[in-house]
Amino acid sequence: MIVYIGVFFLLVTLGLVDVFFDKKKIVFASGSVLGLMAGLRYYTGYDFTSYQEYFFKANSFRQLFDGSIRLEPGYLFFVVLFRSLGFNYYSFVLIFSLITLAGLTYFLYKYVRYPSLAILYYYARYFLARDMGQVRASLVAVILLFAIPYVLKRQPLKFLGIIVIGAMFHYSALLFIPVYILNMIIQELTLKKTLLLGFSALFMGIVIQNPSLFIDFVPEGYRNYFTSPSHTSGHWLMYPILWMQCLIFGGVLFFNQYNQSMDKKWYNLIATIYLLAILALVAMGRLETVGGRISTLFATVEILLVPFIFNKLSRYHLFNIIAFIGFTFIVFILIFILSGMYRQYIPYDTIF
Repeated sequence: MIVYIGVFFLLVTLGLVDVFFDKKKIVFASGSVLGLMAGLRYYTGYDFTSYQEYFFKANSFRQLFDGSIRLEPGYLFFVVLFRSLGFNYYSFVLIFSLITLAGLTYFLYKYVRYPSLAILYYYARYFLARDMGQVRASLVAVILLFAIPYVLKRQPLKFLGIIVIGAMFHYSALLFIPVYILNMIIQELTLKKTLLLGFSALFMGIVIQNPSLFIDFVPEGYRNYFTSPSHTSGHWLMYPILWMQCLIFGGVLFFNQYNQSMDKKWYNLIATIYLLAILALVAMGRLETVGGRISTLFATVEILLVPFIFNKLSRYHLFNIIAFIGFTFIVFILIFILSGMYRQYIPYDTIF
């Protein structure tokens, strides 16, 4: 446990250096810490062994085409490539983790004012809860971030190009395509538009709790996600994360309407993407697995929105920073410790 708390406060320190000494490049140190933490783990995290099994099954480039392994071609290609070059599984995890965190770090450095604060929140909110275990999902979440600027620039081909690259590692990346369409339709988010979409998602959430109405249209291999109790036990409207996301979205909607800076359109787009994460949880009803996997594609932008809210909280910069760090620590405690998630991560063992 002390390792995870220690990393949190190390990231806090690096974030303060970023803010008060204007050392934006310090974010690469923060990213390196997380990349090494994820890459050097040894049987730590809930997906370590399952991906290890895939690694040993993949031993020929022919498997990219014969369908013997149900993995996306991009990920499978890298697995086979690493094996053919003589790398073991632990080397693969290390390099894959470093690539993922390098991508995230570069994006934050390029598009965020204080990238080290964003990566601090990322650690508390997503790194341990999702990305340290789900190898493919974490990479795709980062890849999709790079598609966002092309929505704002109205460059659909480049946007789709990024989506295709993401889909090579996880097919769920294709679900990001509606972002472009929705942004063109909505343009500027308002409370009225949000409520209209919210009630539409709520109606769908009610319908989807009756699988007999649509199960015949679901491919046989996926029906289990809509009928099995292990996948349909979600809390739906009583899900605490949903309400936290609603509060964050409301904060962004409120502060951005008074935003007179050049980044108003940027945060309007980010909020639109985040709204899709909320709508997915509402529309999927109690489908815990399906709703969670769809929602998380869009929810990663939360690491951009929370710093924005606290930056606009008051005229006092120091107060805003302290409030942000306090809120982030509470998120870390709630999601990682009080939820019991830490049990899957202790002790933290490395390959050395």
